[in-house]
Amino acid sequence: MKILLSDSFYPLLEITNRYLIMSGGRGSGKSEFAARKIFYRCMKEGNHRVLVLRKVRKTQKQSCIRVIRRVLDENNIVYVYNKTDLTITFHAPDGRKNEILFDGLDEREKIKSWSGATFQWCEELTEFTKDDFMAIDLILRDPSPYYKQIVATFNPDEAIAPWVKEMFFDKKHPDSYVHESTVLDNPIKEVREQYLKILENLDDETYRDIYLFGKWAFAKGQIYNWDVVPLPKIKFDEIFYGGDFGYSVDPAAVVRIYRKSLEFWLQEVIYEKELTNQALGRKMQSEGITKDDDCYFDSAEPKSIKELNDVGLNVKPSIKGKDSVRAGIDYMKSVKIHIVEGSENLIKERSRYKWKVDKNGDPTPNPVKFDDHAMDGSRYGIYTHMKQPGVEIAVGNWDVRPD
Repeated sequence: MKILLSDSFYPLLEITNRYLIMSGGRGSGKSEFAARKIFYRCMKEGNHRVLVLRKVRKTQKQSCIRVIRRVLDENNIVYVYNKTDLTITFHAPDGRKNEILFDGLDEREKIKSWSGATFQWCEELTEFTKDDFMAIDLILRDPSPYYKQIVATFNPDEAIAPWVKEMFFDKKHPDSYVHESTVLDNPIKEVREQYLKILENLDDETYRDIYLFGKWAFAKGQIYNWDVVPLPKIKFDEIFYGGDFGYSVDPAAVVRIYRKSLEFWLQEVIYEKELTNQALGRKMQSEGITKDDDCYFDSAEPKSIKELNDVGLNVKPSIKGKDSVRAGIDYMKSVKIHIVEGSENLIKERSRYKWKVDKNGDPTPNPVKFDDHAMDGSRYGIYTHMKQPGVEIAVGNWDVRPD
């Protein structure tokens, strides 16, 4: 059994408190450790039924499932991955079976079916509400020969989930073990270097505290206050797309944009790392995007735009130039915009998308350039599309019937 860990994380393998609370900066290796502890316990103890949770089920494929499969592959473990049920099964050396279930809280009634769990991992705990966590906690109750534990991983952003700070840091729950980490604790040199390049260039003090130093901080100056709603059952005027390129550290993001007059609904379609442009294009097509759909991407990457067009998509460069970011934000704030339920990364970016502040703590006219891939894609799509000649706007009333 091969497990790559830093000195900071190694002792956590034997921590048995019910709550292993892992707070830390971006790229610190929290999620990698959680996957390795799952593997360690399954191989050592066997007969585990591990429940891995995120707020939204569909985000599992690009996060937790990927990292656990990588750990299994590193150790040449034969396993079965069920893409429909989102389960992985494999055996310990003595033949005892282990099952890992990946799910989300999209449908709260699912909680009743998660019986028999022996171990849990809550990824991005700050996405959960306190009520979510209390319901999850009650699942871990069935008899087991081994200790029961919930591992929780997250960035310490107090603006998103103050209840986490209050429960485990301010009041210090008696059956919890709290571990704090930074990117320097990541055992993989290449990952440390990639994240450090981005994090050390952060010029916002609050975000440096949260993502570089792994400290609790309260991010102020949120730019957008879009609400989160079901997609309405109406006839839209048109549907188009906005996107942003990414690869190793930054994800590629694609947003579907529904328009009715000057009202827009944003729906997350793709938010994934390690996609080449060709793979991104194929994935866009698998999501139903065709050559007839207008798509707008970062004009600073003409080669990438051409590669998407080469696979049969209709991708156009976004408006870019002096003051285009501020002009785009101003336009976005002048119209009515909603986020469609289930677009978890869009929701998270909206909560973190904020104005830079000056040395006196006052907002500047520029946004913090960090965690903004879906935000940029949304702006590229709406602002560029609406500024093109020939876009017809019919202002009127219509019935909105939520699903």
